[in-house]
Amino acid sequence: MSDAEARELSAQELRVGLSAEFERSISAEDIARFAQLSGDANPLHLSEEYASQTNYGRRIVHGAFQISLASALLGMQLPGKRVVLGSVRSRFMAPLYYPCSVVVRGEIVSWFPDRQSGVLRVHVRDAATSSVTAEVQMGFGLHEGRAGVETAVLQPRSNELRELILVTGATGALGRALSSHLAQRYDVLGLARAGAPAAAGAGSTLIACDLEDEDWESRATEAIAGRSVYALVHAAWPGAPKGGLLELDLETVRRQLDFGGIGTVRLARWLSRHALPEARLVLLGSTAGSLYPELGLAAYCLGKATLEHALRLLAPELAARGISINAILPSYMPVGINQAKTERATLLETARVPAGRLCSPEDVLAGVDYLLSPAAAFLSGQLLPLTGGRL
Repeated sequence: MSDAEARELSAQELRVGLSAEFERSISAEDIARFAQLSGDANPLHLSEEYASQTNYGRRIVHGAFQISLASALLGMQLPGKRVVLGSVRSRFMAPLYYPCSVVVRGEIVSWFPDRQSGVLRVHVRDAATSSVTAEVQMGFGLHEGRAGVETAVLQPRSNELRELILVTGATGALGRALSSHLAQRYDVLGLARAGAPAAAGAGSTLIACDLEDEDWESRATEAIAGRSVYALVHAAWPGAPKGGLLELDLETVRRQLDFGGIGTVRLARWLSRHALPEARLVLLGSTAGSLYPELGLAAYCLGKATLEHALRLLAPELAARGISINAILPSYMPVGINQAKTERATLLETARVPAGRLCSPEDVLAGVDYLLSPAAAFLSGQLLPLTGGRL
């Protein structure tokens, strides 16, 4: 493919989900030329005799060669001529033996029009076996003409442009507190069920978007209006039904399980399609999940424990896409569903806490602040229990 054939997509044409692919063959001559140009003449790539004595059994394609295929897709097709590469992150899931044919497919997984920057995720797939041998994620920007050369590279986040955060359950007591608190530093979009009785937190925008609806993703995508998302803070939950697992109807139990499991996966999938680089997914769980389950709230506890396990399994996949996922597990708080508890019940709960006081919304806000901060960039797959020292 020559320079004249490079595709040229504008910032207005780019969007999350846009994809392109090409297929090409890889010969021994290709690998020999790459070794000469790069200086990497490791015999695992060039010597059949040497490779046959290794655990691979045959010569394999350089990992860097596969990265170059991803670069070709970025520079020639998506977005093409105006692109400038800002970062590369790669992993190699299986050896690629040659001679072979590969399918190289890329998809834009993040695009921020205001900054003209995004992330392209590329898979290299062995055409004969259909196995993915490499995944390459490339942060990119768009360069302009000579007058705009200085702004061509991928720019870091700026305090002058407020990032977008979504808060689910935004009309609940904790959701309102979160929305108001985060709106001091971010653009906050609150999601809530249609007809929810309370207003949004101060400074935030509220949209009707029920996470139990089949099409909530399309409503959320429409609401962000092409912007990329820095964080999603998940505070929604479908109540806390009382009763044990033997007495509650199965539909009630299923609803809690679905919200903790399938609901968490759907949130992660949506965010992965609309996220900025180094985005954050923060879940609000409960110490009633795995730490201190209550028989009288069995379905609720089971749902919260399911959320914790979904988080652990999602963490490696999201990390490969530059997204962290963590959960804050508040202990008993005298808000929301606990407001109706008697004074005696509140005193008993307080007596269980070595710190001598109950968890407060301010404790949760502080935990969210930390998980959204640069200090937590490498933290993922973790649970942050707010127990006040209780074992």
